[in-house]
Amino acid sequence: MISRPDSLNLSNWRLPPNNRWAFHHVREIIPTESIPRGDSVSELDRAIVARVSGAGVSGPEGEDWSLQDWLEVSNSDALLVAHQGKIVHEWYVDPAIETSPHIVFSVSKSMTATLAGVLVDQGKLDPTRLVTEYIPELADSGYRDVSLQNLLDMQVDIDFEEDYLATSGKFVEYRTATAWHPCAVDSIDQNLHEFLCSLRKGEGEHGPVFRYKSPNSDLLGWVLERAGGERLAALFARYLWQPMGAEADAYITLDRKGAARTAGGICVLPRDLLRFAELVRNRGCANGQQVIPSRWIEDCSDGGSLEAWRRGESAKEFPAGSYRNKWYQTGNEDRAMLAIGIHSQWIYINPVTEVSIVKLSSQDEPLRLDLDTVNLNAFASISDVFAR
Repeated sequence: MISRPDSLNLSNWRLPPNNRWAFHHVREIIPTESIPRGDSVSELDRAIVARVSGAGVSGPEGEDWSLQDWLEVSNSDALLVAHQGKIVHEWYVDPAIETSPHIVFSVSKSMTATLAGVLVDQGKLDPTRLVTEYIPELADSGYRDVSLQNLLDMQVDIDFEEDYLATSGKFVEYRTATAWHPCAVDSIDQNLHEFLCSLRKGEGEHGPVFRYKSPNSDLLGWVLERAGGERLAALFARYLWQPMGAEADAYITLDRKGAARTAGGICVLPRDLLRFAELVRNRGCANGQQVIPSRWIEDCSDGGSLEAWRRGESAKEFPAGSYRNKWYQTGNEDRAMLAIGIHSQWIYINPVTEVSIVKLSSQDEPLRLDLDTVNLNAFASISDVFAR
C-alpha cells in the first residue's frame, strides 16, 4: 500500500517520490468539487484474455520489452483495455489505485470539450462566436478576437509559454492562480479568471497555427459555465457522468475562489475513464441513449486543420495527424484518437479494432517524448491483437 510521503506539500506534489501517492489523493492537497455519479451504474463486462499480456513492446532503442517492462519503466499506475465494450485487461500498480480517483491532467481538456459538444447540440454554444460574447470580461485581453472554435482547436496566440519545468515567470504565476502552487500571503486572492483576463496577445494571428497553451482550456470551462448556467462540476455530472453510468464520483480541482481547473484538474476512477473512452468510441452512445451528439464525436475524429497542425511544434509526433476539439488525431489508417496528459496519462481509441485503452501514470517528468513513442507503439501493438 502506498502511504502519504512525509515530505509532501503544495510545492512538490507533482514530483517523485511524492507524485505516486499524490496523483490519486489530489483532493487532500488542493481544493476540489465533486462530480457526482448517478443512481445507475453501467456495468463493464469482462472477457479477460491472456494474449494482451503477450503483446510486444519496442523500447526507446528498439529493444524487446514485455508489457510489464513497459509499465514499470513508464511509471504506470493503471492499464485498462476494453474490446467491443468488455474489459480484456485490467492492471494496477497498487490496489488503492483501483478504488481512488486519479488525476488525468490534460485528458481533462478532451473531456471538457466533449461536454462542450453537448451544449453546442442544445444551442447554448456556437463555435463560430467570439469568446467575449460569453465572457465580456475578456474584452481587453489577448482573447478579445478569439472564436470558440479557435479555443477548442488550440489555434490561439497568447503571450504564454507552456513550460512545465519553469521555476519562475508566467507559467508559475498560472499554476499559483489555479491553486496548484503555493503563493505568498499577500497574494492569496490570486485566481484563475483574473489570470486569464490578464493575458496579452502574442505576436502571431489566431487561427493559422496549432499552439498548445493550457489556459485556453481553462477558459473553455469558464465559457461552459456561462453558457450552461451551472458550475462546471454540475454540468459534467448532469450531461456526461450520470448518463454514462459512472461507477464513482469524480472531482475537479478549484482555484482559491472556486473556479474549475478544466485544463488539467479532473480526477476519475480508472474504470470510469475507460467508460468515458468507450462512450466516445461508441460515437456518444451509452446505455441505449445518445449522451453526446454523434456528429460532435465525428468532428473530433475527422475534423481539424491539417495545415494549422503541421505549422505547429507538435506535428513531429503525428506528421499525418491533426487536433480537433481538444482531441488528437493520429492520422494512422485506423483513425485512432488520443487524449493525452502530462506525466503519461492516456486514452487511446481505435474505432476499427474496437479497442479502448486507458493508461494512468506517475511518470517522473511531465514530458518524455522517447516514452511517448513507446506508449504509442504499445497501444498499437495491443490494438493489433484484436485486428480482424
